[in-house]
Amino acid sequence: MRYEALFLDFYGTLVHEDDDTILKVVTKIADASPQKVSPKDIATFWWSTFRSLFENSFSHAFMPQRQLESLSIQTVLEHFNCVAKTEELDAELFSYWVKPDIFPETKDFLSKNRLPVCIVSNIDRKDIEAAMDYHQLSCDVLVTSEDAKSYKPREEIFLMALEKMNLSPSKVLHIGDSLTSDIAGANKCGIDSFWLNRKGKPIPSDISPTYSGQSLFEIFDFL
Repeated sequence: MRYEALFLDFYGTLVHEDDDTILKVVTKIADASPQKVSPKDIATFWWSTFRSLFENSFSHAFMPQRQLESLSIQTVLEHFNCVAKTEELDAELFSYWVKPDIFPETKDFLSKNRLPVCIVSNIDRKDIEAAMDYHQLSCDVLVTSEDAKSYKPREEIFLMALEKMNLSPSKVLHIGDSLTSDIAGANKCGIDSFWLNRKGKPIPSDISPTYSGQSLFEIFDFL
């Protein structure tokens, strides 16, 4: 085999992202705001706020995902003069993170895979451990942003995963659904990547995955 291990993203790859929960949260904020603002406008502002915090969270300035989420929601509520409570909105998101919906192919794919697996995730360790327990999933090694004090696409989290697996970049294939986090991050480290493109989106010119496909099972064609 060309590769000796798989790196796997978790949210968006093995389980669904929290998009539906986020939609519920921004709708509640829109309903509670005195301003005439749409859920879409709130989501856009929220993402911009979160991304700024996220991109500056590493090393000594690192903050866990839950803290970033709470800070960003608080900023959103203040910006839109919303009286909703941060704690209640946080609770909706956090409850999804520990009990996310799983993709139908995930367990079958993991059962058929014969390579060691390292899950590499931008999440707090307790949350992903709870989610994995909830779905009875396991892996050989788990590396979170909280462990590496950095978030994908920064190199630190990938380098920690390589160190824990005792492998060089050429021996690993990283699989993820995010071009900007998974594929760009793997590319920085010289790790081959598989873009899990379930919706069949066109591949942009600025980020190039080594492989791409719409199903986890297509990965086996490249091993």
